[in-house]
Amino acid sequence: MPATPLAPYAPDVASVDATVSAVARNVVPRADGYAPILSPVPITVALPAACRGAVAVISPRFGTPVYFAGTGTKLYRSLGRGEWVDVSNAARTYSMPTDDSWQFALYGMLLVAVHLGAPPQVIDVDIEKQFRDLGAGGAFPPPRARLVAVVREYLVLGNLASDPNAVQWSDIGDPASWPLGVQDGHDGDIQSFPDGGAVTGLAGGDGGLLLQERTTRRMDFAGGEAVFGFTVLEENRGAVSPSAVARVGGRVFFVDRDGFHAFPFAGSTSTPIGAERVNRFFLSRVDPNRIAATLAIRDATGPRMFFAYRLKGAPAADPTVLGEALVYDWLLDRWAGPVTLSIRAGLVAATPATSIDDIAGSLDDEGQLSLDDATYAGGVPALGMVTSDNRLALFNGDPLEAEFETPDLRPFLPNRAFARGVRLSSDADDWRAAVGGRESLKASDAPVYARERPPNVEGWSPCRVSARVHRARFRIPAGTTWSYATGVEADVVEEGGR
Repeated sequence: MPATPLAPYAPDVASVDATVSAVARNVVPRADGYAPILSPVPITVALPAACRGAVAVISPRFGTPVYFAGTGTKLYRSLGRGEWVDVSNAARTYSMPTDDSWQFALYGMLLVAVHLGAPPQVIDVDIEKQFRDLGAGGAFPPPRARLVAVVREYLVLGNLASDPNAVQWSDIGDPASWPLGVQDGHDGDIQSFPDGGAVTGLAGGDGGLLLQERTTRRMDFAGGEAVFGFTVLEENRGAVSPSAVARVGGRVFFVDRDGFHAFPFAGSTSTPIGAERVNRFFLSRVDPNRIAATLAIRDATGPRMFFAYRLKGAPAADPTVLGEALVYDWLLDRWAGPVTLSIRAGLVAATPATSIDDIAGSLDDEGQLSLDDATYAGGVPALGMVTSDNRLALFNGDPLEAEFETPDLRPFLPNRAFARGVRLSSDADDWRAAVGGRESLKASDAPVYARERPPNVEGWSPCRVSARVHRARFRIPAGTTWSYATGVEADVVEEGGR
């Protein structure tokens, strides 16, 4: 048979749709198939306690990446070369609620960090050594809040401790001043919403997109006494938590109780990107009591989102560990998954800058880069996550073990087929295949797989499977060098009707 392209991943309908697959584990989509996911490589030591939020920012003055992470009681900074430095506010005790996490926003050179257990914290990324209370000592200090974003030249807080259904914004150009009402040259104010539930997501930019538990609104600059106007875009559509919302360019991705959605920032209606593809799979595996812990993580290496979630049956003693993720490529509109991981936080990361002390060998060695080479400044895009052992890791190691399946194949219905071998169209240095067969598509009639075999010298994985319905499972071992897998060839012949 000619090569058949590897099918798109859509486990929700794979049992009834012969054009999609139920397994595409530890890979990312390509237009012609799949590519590997690289393993995490730690670049820091462990945080002293469980990570409850992290962010990577580019130094406004020096252009190098700086990493910040928070625990339930402290804030830390790292340059990605091993150590975490305590940069907590020495005059403040952070007491984070059990279901809360640190949220961050960069306003110019100021990084603002919020959670409900403390006043908003701020640090100049390049100058200051410790966080401090935002607006401390001023006439109009900010409220405590779960959410923070920058809309135009305003700093905006959402899900306030005093009113979870409200947002409040600072004076224009002054994130330390938070008056209530336009007066005496001030234009900071507050807006509470009578319906839609608590504010659970806030995406900034030239305007704002505000997600509540059950409503989505646009936040537009209006000027005058109103300052901002709010328009209901969708009812009965919202986000489960702040961590499950991410803006990428002109799109906002979020997780609602029924699955995955994308909202065009300039549009008025969301798009259900997971319906009849991965939503049912996700809801069957996520812990329903911890769906709000789901993370939406942008992959800086490509047009992809990782949605990491807590699995059913995960140890209750460690409630912040997420054990699996699904991958969505928004340009291809294709999914892959699940991705096997064990993390606590995710961030849009970049490779760290290189210190002279980290340069191997001598600067005079042949082939050594000159000291003005841009490589030393870091900043190469990378997928970053804080792993379950609380170390910041970049996913730039060796490929993870990959696995994908074909749909059910019925080449000679109503007659049987005898499969003699399969071949994977891939540049992988090593791969294995197992062929399964069954007599019907009944749920109770699961495929019985022959023994997994590597390819022979001709590139075929041999098998001897007689059945009406066939399925092939391919595995690329961890650490194997490869860049693509695009299709499958099958050596099958027709048998009789019995």
